[in-house]
Amino acid sequence: MKTTYISTISLADASRRQIMNQASQVNKLSVELASGRKYDIGLDLGTKTGESVSLRSEFHFLDGIIDTNALTTSRLDVSQAAMGDMLADAQDFLKTLVALRENETSSDIVKADAIGNMELLTSRLNTQLNGSFVFAGINSDQEPIADYSDPASPNKVAADAAFLAEFGMAQTNPAVSTITPAAMDTYLNGAFDAMFADPAWGATWSSASDNAMVSRISASETVTSSVSANEQAFRDLAQAYTLMSDLGNEDLDPGTYKVVIDKAIEKLGTGIAGITSEMGKLGNVQEQVKLASDRLKVQTDILNKRVNDLESVNLEETSVRLNTALTQLETTYAVTARMQGLSILNYI
Repeated sequence: MKTTYISTISLADASRRQIMNQASQVNKLSVELASGRKYDIGLDLGTKTGESVSLRSEFHFLDGIIDTNALTTSRLDVSQAAMGDMLADAQDFLKTLVALRENETSSDIVKADAIGNMELLTSRLNTQLNGSFVFAGINSDQEPIADYSDPASPNKVAADAAFLAEFGMAQTNPAVSTITPAAMDTYLNGAFDAMFADPAWGATWSSASDNAMVSRISASETVTSSVSANEQAFRDLAQAYTLMSDLGNEDLDPGTYKVVIDKAIEKLGTGIAGITSEMGKLGNVQEQVKLASDRLKVQTDILNKRVNDLESVNLEETSVRLNTALTQLETTYAVTARMQGLSILNYI
C-alpha cells in the first residue's frame, strides 16, 4: 500500500492550479462570446486551419479590389463630369461662332467667350481628386495644363514668339490688319498648328503623361481608368480657343478673320467629336467596374460565409459554458477559502 504525502503547501498549490485553469477557461469563453470567433483558431480547427487562412487571404485580396474599385469609380465620375462641362462649353461656343461668322464686329464678344472657355478648359483638365490630377495620366502628382492666361506661362510665351516670328509684330499691334488671308492660312496650318502637336505640346502646354491610369477591377481584369490631357480632343479645343482669343482678331481684315473663325469651327468640331468619344469609352469602363464589383461582392459573401462556418462559435452554447465556468470558479474560490482555514492545530 502506498500513501500520498499531504501538506498544507501541496493542497494550496493544487487549489492555485485549479483556479488558474478555470480562470483561463473563463477568459477564453469571454473572448469567444464577445468576438463570436474561436479563441484559438489553430488549436480548434487543427488540419482545417490552412483552409481558414487561405480563405481569409482570398477574402482580403478581393475586398481590397472592391475598395480600389470605389476609388476608380470616383475618378471616372469626376472625369466624366469635367468632360461634360468642357463638351457643353465647346458646343455653345461652336453655335456662337457659326451664328456670328459673317459679323466681323462681334470679334470682341467672341474673344471674351473664348477667354472664358480657355479658363474653364484649363481648370477642368487640372481637376484633382484626393490630391491627384485626374487628367495627368500616370504623372498624377503634376498639374497637367499650363495656364494660358499667365503672360509668363510657357504656352503663352510660345504663342507670342510664333506670331512674332511669322508676321514680325505682336497680336496686339493694329498692323495685324495688313495680314492677308493666304498668309494667315499658312500660319494656322504651319507654325501655329505645330504648337499643339508633339513635341511642342509637351514642352509648352502639357506635363501630362500619354500613359493613362490602369486599374485592376477583378482578379483577372484591368481597365484604362483615366483620360490623358494629351488626347487630341483637348488639343483641338485649346487651339480653337487660342484662335479666337489671341490672334488680334478685332483688328484683322474681314477676309482674314473668316480664315481664323473657319479654322476655329473646324477644330471645335473635331474636339467635340473627340470628347464625345472619350466620354463613351469611360462610360463603358464605368459599366465594367460596376459589374466587376458586383461579382466580387458575391464572391466575398461566399468566402465570408465559409470563414464564419469554420471560425464562428455558437453564442448560445458559449454563453451556457461561460456561466457554468463562472459558477465552477466561484465554487473553487469558496472551497479553497474553507480549506485554507483548516489547521492541524485545531485538532491538537
